[in-house]
Amino acid sequence: MNYDSPELREQLAAEYVLGTMPLLVRRRFERLLADDPELRRAVEDWNARFDPIDYGATVLEPPARVWRAVERELALPRASAAQAGWLGSLAFWRGATLAAAALAAAAVVYVGVRPTPAPPSVVAILSDDKGEPGWIATRSGRGGDVDIAPIRQVALDATHAFELWAIADGKPHALGLLTPEPGHSLAVQAALVPEHGVLAVSLEPAGGSPTGLPTGPVEYKGAVLQRE
Repeated sequence: MNYDSPELREQLAAEYVLGTMPLLVRRRFERLLADDPELRRAVEDWNARFDPIDYGATVLEPPARVWRAVERELALPRASAAQAGWLGSLAFWRGATLAAAALAAAAVVYVGVRPTPAPPSVVAILSDDKGEPGWIATRSGRGGDVDIAPIRQVALDATHAFELWAIADGKPHALGLLTPEPGHSLAVQAALVPEHGVLAVSLEPAGGSPTGLPTGPVEYKGAVLQRE
């Protein structure tokens, strides 16, 4: 496998952060991380990119039946009522799960060589008609620009372009052209992002819409969550 390929390195870093790598591949990748500072930086960049999604998601407590199913799947021993105590409680196993997750997160931080920056706030997540997120708009600090970047590689041919629009009161306003490769973002003045509006991405001819209004299909859209 050619680990010098920038596209492959970005893909592997993203899969590592998402946790979708098979175990043996993950171990091999972690050996590469130990001797490759640039690859560690790619992992840190992907961590920072996905952190806003975690922070912007609503925390939901799984129903008790979900925990019971986990216990059955893991074949956890059932203690008698007299023996149950703290070891047999759902709270213990939930706490153990959270502790394991915390250790995994700490290991990722340990691998890195730079401190993790404070996560930016999520302004909007733009999804396609199937609900698949394609772009994320974030903002760091107060008074800063809004950055719109692809969450993953978005397919686009050479004869078309993705154009970003802010929609408020039913009126679209062009904000600029987007680059579909991860790691590239479009910076937009925060004042141009409507506080109770929508961000949308349309498919336009190369160079953008010739009319100043969307001429192609709207591929992605998302409500503005916040601006501060």
